Amino acid sequence: MEFLTYSATQVATQLPTLLVLVAGLTLAVVSRDRLGRPSRLMLVSGVVVLLVGALVSLAWLLVLPRLYTSGGASLSGVTVARLNTGVSLVLALLHPAGLGLVIAAALTGRRPTGGA
Repeated sequence: MEFLTYSATQVATQLPTLLVLVAGLTLAVVSRDRLGRPSRLMLVSGVVVLLVGALVSLAWLLVLPRLYTSGGASLSGVTVARLNTGVSLVLALLHPAGLGLVIAAALTGRRPTGGA
């Protein structure tokens, strides 16, 4: 029961992010006329990278307690800690990569203004 409560809490905290990313992906795909091809491709790529990162994060948050509670059954605590470090490194790379693509999409195809 405790794991179910933990899982529900993790899903509930990640759900807004997932919904925003799915909505953003939908809008990026639908807005063909408003965005140029390079901007649209970077936006879709960035949102997909962020979505993958959010899903990996959620999956890891749900799996990690099970790995620790399985204890000595299959994985040692050191192995679980190494896995956690590896997943954390991947997530630390995915987020800035996705965000960078979204920012690049916002700036791609813009013409400099005559400025005052």
